[in-house]
Amino acid sequence: MTRWLARVLAMTVIAVLAVGSSINATEAAEGDFSLVPASKLKDRPFRGIALVTVGNRGVCTGFVIAPRKVVTAAHCLVRNAGKGDYRLKWGLPGRLRVYRAYSRQAGGSPYRSCTIAKAWAHSKFVKGGKSDKSFGSRVHDFAVLTTKKGCQFPTSSVLRMWGTDYGDGQLNSGALIRTSGYPADSRFGGMNGLNLWRTEGRVKPIGSSSRHLIFTGFISSGMSGGPVWRTFKKDSPCGRTHCVVGIVTECAINGKGLCKKGLSQRVAVRISPEVKQLIKQK
Repeated sequence: MTRWLARVLAMTVIAVLAVGSSINATEAAEGDFSLVPASKLKDRPFRGIALVTVGNRGVCTGFVIAPRKVVTAAHCLVRNAGKGDYRLKWGLPGRLRVYRAYSRQAGGSPYRSCTIAKAWAHSKFVKGGKSDKSFGSRVHDFAVLTTKKGCQFPTSSVLRMWGTDYGDGQLNSGALIRTSGYPADSRFGGMNGLNLWRTEGRVKPIGSSSRHLIFTGFISSGMSGGPVWRTFKKDSPCGRTHCVVGIVTECAINGKGLCKKGLSQRVAVRISPEVKQLIKQK
């Protein structure tokens, strides 16, 4: 891996994982936060989680859903969602690349990286042109990246999605969930956006929209697009031990544009049956 990946985009509206050397009692109560050790990078679900880069910047997290498909957050592909610019970044999809199970601390990735042939983001999030008035919808903040034909992921890396709706009794408030990604946060040692971290939390009651999944867990910028999953020892609703239930998109931010610590709101787009079907079609 060349040193250009050392430059990391710090985005203020996005979410994802973070933890460091000085976790207080309130933060520790939210769950376990730690670097994913090198010995775990080839295990599920971590072998299906990828660093998403644009040009010379590591910007977000993604996860594998098919041999040539990676899901991420739509705002990772636009110019500046935090300032209301929802136009796609210049040079996409050619400037996009994904690095599966990457960790600089572990020496990079045990797998080859892939360039992107097609980048799809929901039309209700991305601004399609000057006349487009319907964009920036938070509940449509997801995207699908398709790798070039010569670069495919093994089926063993695919993470399966579990479609749930709020109030259907399948993913109730208080349920234990986990997430993982590439946090970039100068408040914590080792959070340079190039190492894979993991955390856990709990599902919270519904917020302003039933199409969002609200949860706890200590997050920071750089991990938008990461998977939120539930773990099952038996009777899995998706046929695998880990079932993805959400796509990390937002956090509550402080005055410096960083994710607030403690039990502040973390937001994911819920993998509803409709979202699952739409993603699989792209």
